[in-house]
Amino acid sequence: MTAILMSIKPLWCELIANNQKTVEVRKSRPKLEPPFKVYIYCTKAKNSFELLWTGSNDEIGIISKQSNGKVIGEFICNRIYQYSTGNVEGIDISDEDIIKFSCLSKKELCDYEMSAEPKENCVYRVGLYGWHISDLKIYDEPKELSEFSGLRKTRFGYAPVEIKRPPQSWRYVEEVRE
Repeated sequence: MTAILMSIKPLWCELIANNQKTVEVRKSRPKLEPPFKVYIYCTKAKNSFELLWTGSNDEIGIISKQSNGKVIGEFICNRIYQYSTGNVEGIDISDEDIIKFSCLSKKELCDYEMSAEPKENCVYRVGLYGWHISDLKIYDEPKELSEFSGLRKTRFGYAPVEIKRPPQSWRYVEEVRE
């Protein structure tokens, strides 16, 4: 089954793990209809201030640099919201809700949206997607990237491939069977 591997910075991983951040904002979305599984890859910290919470779901949090650069958990994306900081049709989440659930300010959302490549056949440079986080599971032991198989599109469907580096944003992977 197809799943997603998503790269997330340590700060956002901590907020997700503590159930404070329940919407992850991206410039794109997969061609999968929710619900689908998303694996959380915690990017490597660039400095000592970027730390990560790595406790079990019922703990407040434990800081650990050992989880940076590993897959720390998974969630089910059960809905994808469409959002824009501009006044356009098709938005299905309010400014107040996206700010509250994504832990981003309106300015951060606007800057992120304006950094996107213009959408094809679109007058506006708009369109952010809010991936709703549900059924969050933080692993007791983070997983190595090598434990996952990426998916490459072929003319016959998708073929598994080795993942040599984490995705910039997200990529398709094979769902790991426990």
